[in-house]
Amino acid sequence: MVTEANVDLIVHDTFFRKQSTGVLIEVGAARPDHLSISASYRSRDWRIVAIEPNPNFCALHRALGYNVLQYACSDEDADNVPFFVADRHGTPYLGEPLSYESFSSLGIKDEYATLLANDQQKEDITISTIPVQVRRLDTILAQHASDVSEIDVLAIDVEGWELSVMRGLNLVKHRPKVVIMENLFYNPGYQLFMRTAGYIFWQHLHPNDVYVREDLRSFIPKHIREYAKEWLARAGLLNAARRVKRVFE
Repeated sequence: MVTEANVDLIVHDTFFRKQSTGVLIEVGAARPDHLSISASYRSRDWRIVAIEPNPNFCALHRALGYNVLQYACSDEDADNVPFFVADRHGTPYLGEPLSYESFSSLGIKDEYATLLANDQQKEDITISTIPVQVRRLDTILAQHASDVSEIDVLAIDVEGWELSVMRGLNLVKHRPKVVIMENLFYNPGYQLFMRTAGYIFWQHLHPNDVYVREDLRSFIPKHIREYAKEWLARAGLLNAARRVKRVFE
């Protein structure tokens, strides 16, 4: 089981080492093994709520006996919404062939579209569309996991639609302790949204940002301030970078 930058292990060992179990919600779960953030938590007997719209990936979860909720997540509830499926036809990445992991989303946005066009010049990537059910994360939790009272980790990887997922979650009712959110292009809007929502930027473990609920700031190692300053500067938030010391103290 390989994840990008070992984000799953780093988050667990920093914030949940003393927890024997917990709840992790993975939006954009993709495969149940390679690149899966939830896989290492499942091996620790955590409860996993896996959400994934691609029926091919859902079949892989079910073949292993895992529950998976077949939805795309956004800030609305709708049926028969076009979902773009990008097939990389076995391009190797971190030791395994890729299929639909990259670019597949409710719409290939901005920098993702530019990156896709560049990649298509070097490899065979085909795009198709399928109809999917789109649900707010609040709707999914109410229907399929109404007994979940606290979310320990929320992991979101939806190729540029991460903030739409966050807008579909009632952060008064549900306040995940840690949010792992893909931010491939260092979009400063992610950090600003999460700060307004009451979260502290912890660090960027490429391609993911990691945010910690503000009331848990005492769990953040002091040296992480340097990572925060580096990310904020790279994202163009120089004024925020200058104030980062006050954020963490």
